[in-house]
Amino acid sequence: MDKLVEAYSGDKARNYDARRAASKRWRREVAAMEAMLADIDAGTILDCPFGTGRWVPQYEAAGATVTAVDLSQGMLDEAAAKIADLPKERQAAYTLIRESIFDLSPLRPVPDLTVCIRFLNWVAFPDAVRALERLTALGSPHMILGASLVPDAAGPLRRLWYGLSLAVINWRARHKPAQHVHPEAAFLAELDRLGWRVVDRREIMRRNARVNYFFRLERA
Repeated sequence: MDKLVEAYSGDKARNYDARRAASKRWRREVAAMEAMLADIDAGTILDCPFGTGRWVPQYEAAGATVTAVDLSQGMLDEAAAKIADLPKERQAAYTLIRESIFDLSPLRPVPDLTVCIRFLNWVAFPDAVRALERLTALGSPHMILGASLVPDAAGPLRRLWYGLSLAVINWRARHKPAQHVHPEAAFLAELDRLGWRVVDRREIMRRNARVNYFFRLERA
């Protein structure tokens, strides 16, 4: 986790939005998030990792009370700057907490919605499962989740291509945190085991090494 926190600190945190906001992936993520939030009556939201607070405009549109958790102080500082631009009465709707996703304690009251975007792409499958278990234990009836997967429909050659492509990506960026892509069947099986039902799935991007999705989940 230390290497991952370092990758989202300092200038990397300050420039995070600017480096990504013009990308097609970013725009499709925003569209998916807005559509999914519109289908959930979420008065209270837990967002972990909260990052730079990229979803603040969407949470403002929903009028939600938000608990924002991130392990990177740099990311929380960027988020705090966004929140400081809100009207005073809305600034009070945000609670920022520096904490690891693996150490989250249950909140009272239980949030209506838990949000976890992009984090699962940076941890190996066993840690992704640990994160899902921790998020599930918080008790929210709804979750919006982002994950990069190797589709079940991919044949043996395609799976080999996904694996080789990811290996090349990680070798080229070997001084940065490794990216991870999870097998679709195993990932969905864990959601089922933890009592989640997929009610909406939207493809965000499709690349050589992965297909990235947003999932809207409800308690089964």
